[in-house]
Amino acid sequence: MPGFDSHCHLHFHHFEEDLDAVVENSRKAGISHILIPSIDVSTAERSADISEKYNLYSAAAFHPEHLPEESVEDVEWLALKRVLLRPNTIAVGETGLDLHHGTFSPERQLHWFRRHIELAEATGYPLIVHSRGAESEVLEHLPSSLSVPVILHCWSGDGSLTDEAVSRGFYIGVDGPLTYKKNNSLRRRIASIPREQLLVETDSPFLPPEPYRGRRNEPAFTRFIIMKVRELWDGNMSIEETSYNLWANAMRAYRLHPDNRRADIVYRYGDSLYVNLTARCENDCRFCLRRSSDGIGGYYLKHREDPPESLVLSTIEAVSIEDFSELVFCGFGESTLRSNLLMKCASAASSRGVKTRLDTNGLCTSFLTDKQTLALLNCFDSVSISLNASGAREYNRVCPSSVTDPWEHLMKFIKLARNSGIKTQVSAVKNSGVDIQRVKALAGRLQMPLRIR
Repeated sequence: MPGFDSHCHLHFHHFEEDLDAVVENSRKAGISHILIPSIDVSTAERSADISEKYNLYSAAAFHPEHLPEESVEDVEWLALKRVLLRPNTIAVGETGLDLHHGTFSPERQLHWFRRHIELAEATGYPLIVHSRGAESEVLEHLPSSLSVPVILHCWSGDGSLTDEAVSRGFYIGVDGPLTYKKNNSLRRRIASIPREQLLVETDSPFLPPEPYRGRRNEPAFTRFIIMKVRELWDGNMSIEETSYNLWANAMRAYRLHPDNRRADIVYRYGDSLYVNLTARCENDCRFCLRRSSDGIGGYYLKHREDPPESLVLSTIEAVSIEDFSELVFCGFGESTLRSNLLMKCASAASSRGVKTRLDTNGLCTSFLTDKQTLALLNCFDSVSISLNASGAREYNRVCPSSVTDPWEHLMKFIKLARNSGIKTQVSAVKNSGVDIQRVKALAGRLQMPLRIR
């Protein structure tokens, strides 16, 4: 059965010399998934590197004890948001409040906590919250209604605060102290939490469970926390079933579970940023990546349903699109199926001085008028049209479509794009079963530059 260490700081120097062995030990112990939160930009980058190397997950945020200096906070904030675009970085965290150490004033901590909450809401990322000595304050400042999962890391709030947290649907992270002999009150609180809202975490290299107190903690030790949870639940459940249930909780909390899997709205490819508006498409092309994969480059792109317009626009607003050579609308489906949103996104990017490109199958003339099609085209700096055939018969074989007479609509769109004055090219996929030489000849007759993909 799989296991999930939902909070583990593998980026710290404690693991520099034996990280390979630590990850391997965790897998041998049945801990198949690990989430690595960060405390600042450098650890966020390190966490992202580790997660991509070992096929784990990471999060990015400023810990309340590691806030950036005021003189560079805007630069650091942009740098942190860039890390969120890494493919295995799936959450904002850990952020929150820490009134135990008091390195920064409560006001400054709260300012940054709110910025992280807003970022999580804008992008749809789960939020990992630190609350040492500030459990009531954290609950006070978390909005009453949040659209993203909230994980209360290493929670130690009293009974009434715990009841409030779980009533608001927050996930509760429990660590090694659950196993300490004198922590009966903590065990009683954890036992009262609805089983579907409980997560296990090590917070490695800190807080090792019994029997490893005094040693460096590591994700393999998650199993001792799982064993203690099993005892608290009823003791009759097998350790494998307990581990599986806790794994499933973490998968839902981090929006990795099939029931609530979050697909990336934006993703990096080369020096461009791509926008993924929908997983719907009129065609079922024989060569399409969707036939064999749910994403590309480590990004998960298969939307269960179209993401809300507000979330798409807020994501584009939140990320640093100016860092990229262009914003390309080419997701896991056909973007023109959401033409109104597509135009809003392109306009938002253009207003920030970012070049835009539309990659399309060219079939939108089947549901848009010529005037509407031209209005759509005029929102972009360039257009790339999937030709992929030399005639109607070949197109129907290689790109079967739900559109009636798709080849006629494709030719119509190409002519509209060519006559619009917008920089336009057509493309075809090699080794897709089409006659590339005939496609090249057709592109010449259409007076269109051709890109072979």
